[in-house]
Amino acid sequence: MSIISCDLREGRTDAQKRSLAAGLIDAVRTATGEPLTEMFMVIREGRGIDFIEAGEHLPDYAEDNANDSGLVENLRRGS
Repeated sequence: MSIISCDLREGRTDAQKRSLAAGLIDAVRTATGEPLTEMFMVIREGRGIDFIEAGEHLPDYAEDNANDSGLVENLRRGS
């Protein structure tokens, strides 16, 4: 069984979380051949202060945050 764990800053809509879940599940299915019936995913949310990158606490999530846009683009490119 594949278990996908995703930690996010609070603030995404239910639609965004559904889209994220669908994309991650599809990526794991493509990479592993795991059937959907053998997959489990959990999304955990926390405030920005709960996430620390390079020793710095992150701000709370804000739609269209420039830092988030760069991160998403890097993930799409596989960087």
